[in-house]
Amino acid sequence: MRVTEQIDALNTLGTDPIKKLVTPRVLASLIMLPILTVINDFVGILGGNIIAKFYLGLPTAMYWRTVFEQMLSGGFTLRYIPNDYIQGLIKPFVFGGIISTVACYHGLKTSGGTEGVGLATTRTVVAASILILVVDYFLTQVILAVFQP
Repeated sequence: MRVTEQIDALNTLGTDPIKKLVTPRVLASLIMLPILTVINDFVGILGGNIIAKFYLGLPTAMYWRTVFEQMLSGGFTLRYIPNDYIQGLIKPFVFGGIISTVACYHGLKTSGGTEGVGLATTRTVVAASILILVVDYFLTQVILAVFQP
């Protein structure tokens, strides 16, 4: 949109491009990445069921009983929620914010036609990947320190 001067047109019309373009993308990432993570976890468990059934010959009832026992091990109560569940829901939320913010930043600073779009995309992927690795380390340390049983 920057290359085709659509953002300049929004500014000319008095519309804030941050409010109109960036905010919905960031909110969508913050909401959908945790939801997609839950879906991915569920599909992974279903895939494990298929492998256990057809490759290992494990009865389906035994597989699901073991899955639920492992999920509930450690006394799953409202006072104590295992670190895996906390990390599994907090980290995708933070990573969604990182991905969308970095992408919007580089997208709004794009120039130079189609070549510039390609460079901005590459910079976005590299910057977001590095930021996620760094933030993941520190976020894990904070979560482990705060939520120790």
